[in-house]
Amino acid sequence: MTDRQAASRRRFLAGIGAASMTVAAGCTDVSIGGDDGPTRFSPAEVEPILEESRPEVDRPTPIEPDEDAISRAIERVDDLLADVPDPVGVEAVPNGVVRESIDRRRESATADRADALEPPESNYRALRVAVPGARESARAAAATLSAVDVDPDLDDLAAEHDEAQSIVEDRLEAIEYRGDDTDDGRLRAALVAADLEDDLVSARRTVDRWRVSEHTNVVDLGEAFGDVEFVAATVDAWDHLTARFDEGAGDADLEPAFADTLETSIADAELVDLPEQGESDWLDELVEGELEMGFPQTLLWDAVRPVYNARDRMTDAREDGRLGTGLAAATRFEQELRAFRTVRDRFEDGDLETPESIDEVRAEREAAIEAAESAISEFTTPTLTSARLAETLQSFEWTDGRIQRDADRDPDSRVSVSGEYSEYACLRARFDALPDAAETVRSRLLE
Repeated sequence: MTDRQAASRRRFLAGIGAASMTVAAGCTDVSIGGDDGPTRFSPAEVEPILEESRPEVDRPTPIEPDEDAISRAIERVDDLLADVPDPVGVEAVPNGVVRESIDRRRESATADRADALEPPESNYRALRVAVPGARESARAAAATLSAVDVDPDLDDLAAEHDEAQSIVEDRLEAIEYRGDDTDDGRLRAALVAADLEDDLVSARRTVDRWRVSEHTNVVDLGEAFGDVEFVAATVDAWDHLTARFDEGAGDADLEPAFADTLETSIADAELVDLPEQGESDWLDELVEGELEMGFPQTLLWDAVRPVYNARDRMTDAREDGRLGTGLAAATRFEQELRAFRTVRDRFEDGDLETPESIDEVRAEREAAIEAAESAISEFTTPTLTSARLAETLQSFEWTDGRIQRDADRDPDSRVSVSGEYSEYACLRARFDALPDAAETVRSRLLE
C-alpha cells in the first residue's frame, strides 16, 4: 500500500462508520474490529507471523544498457558533489536547517550512487531509478550550498525549468510503439512502452511543481534545481535505452495492436457490474445481505478498490494516448477483478473473518507465499505480467514491514493485525489470479 492508497483507505473507513469504526492497524495506530473491537496481541506474539521467508524477484529487464552507461552517468553526480563537503561545517552554513538539508541530500545522492554502481537489481533499473535519484539529490545539495553565498539567477533557473519541461513533453509526444511483430516482441515492446511512459510522466510531474519566486528560500531553490536535474537524468536514461532497444528490435508498427487491445480491455471492463462509489452503503451491493462494520468492510474495500483504480487508469491512459500505461492497467484490472471475486467468495463462505489468533494470520501469509512462488515459476521473461508480479511482491514486502514494526513495538503494548490479515488474503488472491489475467490480456495482444 502506497502512502496515497493508505490515505484513501483511511478517508473511506472513517467516512462509513460511526465513532467506533476505525482504520486498520499498520496504516494508523488504531485498529479495526467488530462491536467488541479487534483481538489484540503483544509484539512477541506477532513476530512469528514472519517466520517463513517471503520470495523475491527482480523487476523485469527488457533492455540491457551499455556496460559503461552507469559509470558515464555517475560522472555527473561526482561533478556535482565535488564541492559539497562531508559534512557541511557551521562556518560555511550557519543555519542548521539549511545545513541539515544539504547533508541529507548529499547522503541521499551518495546512497543512490552506490546503488547505481552496484545495483540491488539490474542495470536497467539502476539507470532509470538510482541514477536520476542520485543526480537530483546531488544537484539539490550543490545548488543549496551555492545559494547560501551567491544569489542564483532566477531567470537562468526559469529558463532551465522551461527547457526541461519542453524536452520531457517532446519525448512523450515522440513515443512510437515499434518492435518485433512476434509474440515475444509484442510482449517486450509493451513493457518497454509502459516503463518509458511511467518514467517520463513522473519526470513531467516533477518539473510541473514550479514554486520559485523572489521570496523562495535556499532550500526550496535547491529542490527546484534538483527537479530539473531529475528530468534531465530521466531523459538521458531513456534516450540511451530507446537507442539500445531500437538496435536489437524490429521496426514493425505495433500501435494498432496495442490500441485494439486497450479498447477491447476497456470495453470488457465496462461490462463488469460494479456499484457506483460514493454512497454510504455501496459496499453492501458487493455481497449478499448487509455488510457488517469493521473487518468485513475493510476486507471488501482492500479487495475491490484496486479494481476501480485499474479501470480508471485504463481509461485515463487511453485519453492521454499512453498505450503502454493502458496495457499495464489492463493486466492489473484482470488480476484485481479475479482477486476481488476470490476474496468475496471466501468471505461469503465464512472463510475470512476477523482473526482471533496469530495462527490464522500466519497461515494466510504462508498461503500467500505459496501462491507467490507458484506465480514466480510461471513468469520468467520480461513482460507486463512479470512487472505486475514484481509490483505485487512489493506490496507483500510493505505488509510484512507493518507486521515487523508491530513486532518491534514496546513489549507492553498491544496491537491488532486485522488489517494485515486482510491484505495477506488479498495478496494471496492476486498471486493466484495472475496466470488467468495474463492469458486474457496476452490473447488480445497476440490476435
